[in-house]
Amino acid sequence: MIGIAIATGQNSAGLDPAAQAYFAATGITGATQQAAIDNLVKGLKTDGLWSKMKAVYPFVTDNRNLLSYTEDFSNGYWAGPLTISTDSTTAPNGTNTADALIEGNKSNTYYQSNFASLTLSSSNYTLTVYVKKGTRDWVQLSMNNGTTNLFSWFNVNTGSVGTVQVGASASITNSGNGWYRCTMTCAMSISGNIIGFGPAISDGVSTYTGNSSIGIYAWGAQLELGSTATTYQPIATTQQAYIASQFKYNLVNPVDSDAAFRLVFNGGWTHSSNGATPNGTNGYADTKFAPSTNGLAYNNNHVSIYSRTSAQSGAIQFYEMGSGNTIGDNNLSLFARRNTNLAGYDSGDFTTNRASFSNTDGQGFYCGTAPSTTAKYFKNGVSQVSKSLTATSISNFNVFIGGFNENNNVTYYSNKQTAFSSIGDGLTDTEAANLYTRVQAFQTALNRQV
Repeated sequence: MIGIAIATGQNSAGLDPAAQAYFAATGITGATQQAAIDNLVKGLKTDGLWSKMKAVYPFVTDNRNLLSYTEDFSNGYWAGPLTISTDSTTAPNGTNTADALIEGNKSNTYYQSNFASLTLSSSNYTLTVYVKKGTRDWVQLSMNNGTTNLFSWFNVNTGSVGTVQVGASASITNSGNGWYRCTMTCAMSISGNIIGFGPAISDGVSTYTGNSSIGIYAWGAQLELGSTATTYQPIATTQQAYIASQFKYNLVNPVDSDAAFRLVFNGGWTHSSNGATPNGTNGYADTKFAPSTNGLAYNNNHVSIYSRTSAQSGAIQFYEMGSGNTIGDNNLSLFARRNTNLAGYDSGDFTTNRASFSNTDGQGFYCGTAPSTTAKYFKNGVSQVSKSLTATSISNFNVFIGGFNENNNVTYYSNKQTAFSSIGDGLTDTEAANLYTRVQAFQTALNRQV
């Protein structure tokens, strides 16, 4: 059996069914991420909070492949003197998606490399590529950390490692049907990092005159942090798109549809294992959740955000999440820290129903809730302010994250990094405190707590 499938993570036995449904939708298989989500769901159910949740966005990814277009070496992400014939033969996973790497007839170093240098940490990284011989028995892998270009050579006819330059290590694994997974590890720097792979004429020779033939077949490139190669993780387009495709799902109903309140990202965002960060100018996410249509009211709602950004926004007015009309008399919205060092939560008319408090650190878990005609705004599970509410309508426009939906027009953009968000029924003081405890434990399990 060819060992190329995505890792299965922890055994499904013992996992909550809601967590299993989320994993099936997102494709998340990392053991750490699965355990964090499973414990979060179980905790919310134990505390009686799950039934009050309409939408929960955990912003979790198990992305570990740092490359893009990992099965399409003709994409502009890749560059080199080789001609690429896409989908030329059967790949290790049984699909017709492996590319032919065709040499030219000039003296050259024949390898494909990532077009733009990667921004990494100063640490060891491991590059792997599945390779099958064409006219060449030899394959070369290269890793350049901005100052040094190291090579390793592999014989994909005999399945053996050739010369490995000082500073690197290498191995080769038989993947069946003539395919081998070639692996190279070395230290990389913070910037200027380039990786490459391609045919070679012989061991230890990187530059030679090609013969215009198919040098090798290649598929499934992967670059990952650490000195050990893990199971291949395909990235069909970009790494950012891959993470966003996992972030979009509502944990309560992980179905890829607007009716299930999946997130639709718009404008500029940066997605990472720490969460989702809008650019503060045009980035926002549409939750597809209209509060009044979906059972919320000025005296029965909550919204929450886990912010990993301390600084205030450059704008005078902005929202981490919310929606309402142009005159602001039916808002459901929340902001953690404006440039006036103010945090606020609106449940209806913002002039009469805004609960606000002074806040000089925008990090933490913010939850505004109205379980009755008294609203409270919590930071890290502690009530900061109470507000008696005047009867009013509540927004029927979709709640946005990273901005404010004003009559179906986005405005008041935020730049806070979000690592959790929820929308649902009103919470009691005990429930709000318990929600913080569960969310903080979740963030700690992912090593991104603040």
